[in-house]
Amino acid sequence: MTGLRSLPTPVTARAHGKINLHLGVGDAGADGYHELVTVFEALGTPETVTLTPAAQDSVEVVGRYATAGVPLDERNLALAAVSAFRERTGWDGRVAITIDKNVPVAGGMGGGSADAAAALVAVAHLAGMTDRAVLTEIAEGLGADVPFALLGGIALGRGRGDDLTRVLSRGTHHWVLATSTGQLSTTEVYARLDDLRHEGEAEDSARLGEPEGVLTALASGDVEKLAAHVHNDMTEAAVSLLPDIARVMDEGRRAGAHAVLLSGSGPTVGFLAQDAKHALELAVLLEASRGVREVVRTTGPAPGAHVVD
Repeated sequence: MTGLRSLPTPVTARAHGKINLHLGVGDAGADGYHELVTVFEALGTPETVTLTPAAQDSVEVVGRYATAGVPLDERNLALAAVSAFRERTGWDGRVAITIDKNVPVAGGMGGGSADAAAALVAVAHLAGMTDRAVLTEIAEGLGADVPFALLGGIALGRGRGDDLTRVLSRGTHHWVLATSTGQLSTTEVYARLDDLRHEGEAEDSARLGEPEGVLTALASGDVEKLAAHVHNDMTEAAVSLLPDIARVMDEGRRAGAHAVLLSGSGPTVGFLAQDAKHALELAVLLEASRGVREVVRTTGPAPGAHVVD
């Protein structure tokens, strides 16, 4: 790709974490990936990534969830996104990457994927590249959740979750997120789900068809109808690995949440509220719950990755 520039000034972009309103998990294919049918919702939990032209690449992590668990080398998804952009386009710039983390690390909310999507948008802006299709192609090679972080809003995902279709939705959803005192590996949760199914202790997914209940509820804007249909096949596996999740879920039910939903592979749990006042009440009650590290109030849907002025 020719004609790319390199701006001399920093560029900042933002992308958001997500929750899966529906997550149906099929069998693993020959490539090791499980077939999915999922409905993503981007939430107002932002990851902000700033790229500053530099002599060599580097990564710095700041913000609420800046922890030792975030890699600063080529394993970092923001840096991987910049490297993939260079390989795909021929752009030859180097950048210092600063990630302001507001999505819990290893919480099942796609924070690393949001970093990658924000970095892609930022590096494209630096290079003067406006072809969104190229960014989507690069995103697909970085991870199953990265294309959705690029797109944002609410979308139906198939395959690995990266075959996306926008979903009609009305209104704003109020969520309370409870981050766990423990952590889970996505790979381990998938493996545990396979084991439970093999042992007959978990049902095979019958939910790989269209999640009609969720889609209808989103189109109508009916929060209570949405609450009745949200689902995550990975819940039992995650709870078996980290039993504190079940206690947190029970606390949310007792506190009056409309829906209690594991976020992705966990261990973060989302609680759907009726409105902002209800969300505040839920947050106050959950903050005192055993097994909860932090409580976050947020709303959805949120936009896809974009440059911040």
